[in-house]
Amino acid sequence: MRLPAFRRAPAEYDERFVHTMASAYLERTPWSELRLEAVRSLAEPAAGERALDLGCAAGAVSHFLSTLGCETVGVDSEPRAIAKARELFPGLRFELADVTALPFEDGSFDKAVAADLVEHLDESALRAMLGEVRRVLRPGGTLSIYTPNPEHVIERLKARNLLLAQNPTHIGLRDARTLERMLREAGFAVERSEWRPSFFPGLRTLERAAGGRFASLRYRLCLRGRR
Repeated sequence: MRLPAFRRAPAEYDERFVHTMASAYLERTPWSELRLEAVRSLAEPAAGERALDLGCAAGAVSHFLSTLGCETVGVDSEPRAIAKARELFPGLRFELADVTALPFEDGSFDKAVAADLVEHLDESALRAMLGEVRRVLRPGGTLSIYTPNPEHVIERLKARNLLLAQNPTHIGLRDARTLERMLREAGFAVERSEWRPSFFPGLRTLERAAGGRFASLRYRLCLRGRR
């Protein structure tokens, strides 16, 4: 008999979702700390660089990169997200925009980050986003992607609605091979393709020990492509 999911995911990109994202950053939850460290490691932000936060939600990654000396711009297509980001971080720039049609000039940014974004995009939207990001990056600029691994045991449980509920806005979960291929097809050189263990103490130990051999124990995928 199928066990019911006991944790419900938000059915849409609503006020509750935006509030949850903001709280996770402000409280620096283990989930948020894992995400930020992955972004820092992948993007390797440097003072004075212009960084684009794609799908910025409540502005967590934008603010984090700004604390490392970057001039950041966050974009999101949800007005509630942009309103919350501007409320929390009034000194930063946030634009209401679709990542498939970025309102910036060619070669405007040194770095772009898509943290927990691409799983919300279908194939045509992701391809359009990759093309736009490549356009707005300067030669040698990088795009860093942080996203759930559909092969991980937690995502497999979610897909079957077992114990954990799938997020219905996750319409584009992709494995590392697919993401690497799409980056190359968009004109990026894939220079890093890695994974991160989870923040759950017991599971994290197992992931670190066996994740190198088993894709089902790689919690988050981390990729970086260079223009």
